[in-house]
This record gives sequence, structure tokens and C-alpha cells, in this order.
Amino acid sequence: MHTPRHYFPEEHGHVGEHGSLDLIQSRAPFILSGVGVKQSGFVDAYARLVDVGPTLASLAGVPDGDLVDKDGAALDGRVVTEHLTGEKPRYVIGMLWDGAHCGELLAMAERGEAPGVARLIANGLALRGGGISEFPSITLTNHTAILTGVGPGRHGVMGNVYFDRISGERVVPNDQSTWHRSGEWLHDGARTIFEMVADTLPEGGLRTASVDEAIDRGSDYSTMALIRGSGESGADALDDALPDPHTSPYLRNPAFLEDDYFRWGVRVDDLGLQQMLDLFATPESAPKLTWWANVVTDCGHHGAGPRSEMALDAFRQSDARLVSFLEHLDALGITDQVTFLLTADHGFEGSREDVRGSWKPALDSVGVPYRDEGPGLVYLVG
Repeated sequence: MHTPRHYFPEEHGHVGEHGSLDLIQSRAPFILSGVGVKQSGFVDAYARLVDVGPTLASLAGVPDGDLVDKDGAALDGRVVTEHLTGEKPRYVIGMLWDGAHCGELLAMAERGEAPGVARLIANGLALRGGGISEFPSITLTNHTAILTGVGPGRHGVMGNVYFDRISGERVVPNDQSTWHRSGEWLHDGARTIFEMVADTLPEGGLRTASVDEAIDRGSDYSTMALIRGSGESGADALDDALPDPHTSPYLRNPAFLEDDYFRWGVRVDDLGLQQMLDLFATPESAPKLTWWANVVTDCGHHGAGPRSEMALDAFRQSDARLVSFLEHLDALGITDQVTFLLTADHGFEGSREDVRGSWKPALDSVGVPYRDEGPGLVYLVG
């Protein structure tokens, strides 16, 4: 592995990076709030990201004995019962702010700069140690771990780019053109929380929803299913559907729209909020379990690194969208019937321009054929 501060723009690296083994890049927020959650405030404890899925599924009514994979084996994660009261909510909402830096977000909430997150913590708790990711600490590995409750050795999505020895193919799920197909690369034994809930609740109505999430298999409503059904590639379908970022009521600094990824993230998250408002149009139509992924926090941290103005703008945007959604639930009169869990897929650190270099010369000098397929994944070729 490269050091956390490694800078590699020639290989599409960024100012802010993640993927290594170290604690900061491996740590995401873990915030619980609402029905069935102990009101403990800030807690000196930690969990694992594989605990998110079992906890959400349990809150949604899946019996403990059914928190297993498709082969009946116990999950790697567990229900964080020490932070729960046992009361079950009417609705369960999991939220992922991609790449959200744990310490930075909690500090903003304590300073009053993230009122939405502060409101969640006031009605529940935040683990100061956050949620520890699986390795590598990158996007698709941990989205999948969160939503299946098992690590990459079991769910099969080894990274944003990896080599599948069984098929003999290079797999690149973390791309706008393939994002909507990510569920295809799950191992047969993996079971999503949407499938767990579907196996528990009777058919009829909207049981589960997956908003802007790649690992959507088994959900009754899914943004990615709409894209797949359109017959277009992910990038084309998204570009047709996404709103104009310049008119976003949540954008703070329009200058950041010059960054292509940040501009795309604003558009995706604005549409994501609209989907959430539509799903919760009435109390009767709302799903039992909803998963809501946000991406602009990843964009801001990649673009300028943690604690940068771009990263803070992304956090403030995400918090403002959360506030809008909470106010919508308040208007419906159902906020006190919901359990929320806010997390991320990894943390972030800033790279340094003077920390450069590549493993390639050292690997080449060994004289053994190999494939280098991304962070930490080097395959010997026989």
C-alpha cells in the first residue's frame, strides 16, 4: 500500500485520498437517532461498517435468526444492541454520506455548523470512534459491506477496480457507466438487507427503497433499477435526469462547480433529495426501510482534501438537504416514528505533493508477471 499522503495525479489521484489501512482513512461516522435509540449524545466507542446492515435490518423487523447470508451462515457484522432500547420504529432510514470525514463532521455538529446532524445526535448518539471500514477503505468495497453485513472476501466486490479470477475479467464497478450494474458482481451467497426485509415482510406495498445506491439488489424501489430500465448507460441516463447545479438551493459556493466531479455530485444529491420527498409523500406510502446515498461529500474531499472549503461546502450542502427532509417528516407528523442511521463508506486524508512515486519499478524488478488493479490489489499471473 502507498502511504496515506501519497499523491499520484498521473494515475487519477486527488488532493484528498482514501484506500489505505490507516485509521483516519478507515473511519466513517456512525450516528444513530430516533425510535429505539438510547439518547447518549457523544459516546467514546466505535463500531464496524459491517454492523450497519444487520442493525438496520433488525430495526426493520428481521428476526435475529434471519440475519444470515444466503447459505445460512452468520454475518460478519452484528446488531449494535448496546446502543438500542429494543423498541421498533415504523420507518427505518439509513443514510450514507460518501467519504464523510468522521472527526470533521462531529466537530461541525458540536460547533453548530451542521444543525441537521446535531439534531440527530440530540435525539440519539454519535460514536466518536465512528465505524471502521473493511479493507481496502474505498467506495464499492464498503458500500457492499454495509448493505450485506459481510466483508469483501464474502460479498465479492474487492474494490472499485479488481480482477475476477473466476471469470478472468477486469471488473470496474465504480464508474458512471457501470455504477448501476454493481449488484451483478455480488457473490451468490451474499444477501442484501433489502432481500432480508423482503424475506421477512409480506408482499404488497413499498417495503424497501434504495436511493442513488449501487448495491440495490432486492429493493422494491431503486434509482439504479430506473437507470437499468431506461436502456441507456449509467452516465447518459444520469445526465438526462439530473437537475442544473447552478440553480441548486443547497450550493454554497458556485466557484466549486468548476470541478466536474463536484458539479456532478450536486446534481445527484439534489435529485436524491427529491426522490426521498417523493417516497415519503404520505405516511401510508413510505417504505419500511429506506437507504439514501449522497455523493457530494466525496466530491468535496477528493477535490481539495479534508477541512478544505470545498469539503466544508459539501458537508453544509448535505446537512441542509437533511434539514429539508427532517422538516418534511415534521410536516407529515411522523419524525418521532423513525430511526435514522447516518454513516459513510470511508474517511479521508489530504495527500502531499512531495510524496510521489510508484510501486511499478519495484514490482517490475522482481521479474514475475503481475497485474496491478488498484489500491492494494496486485495479482500474480501464472
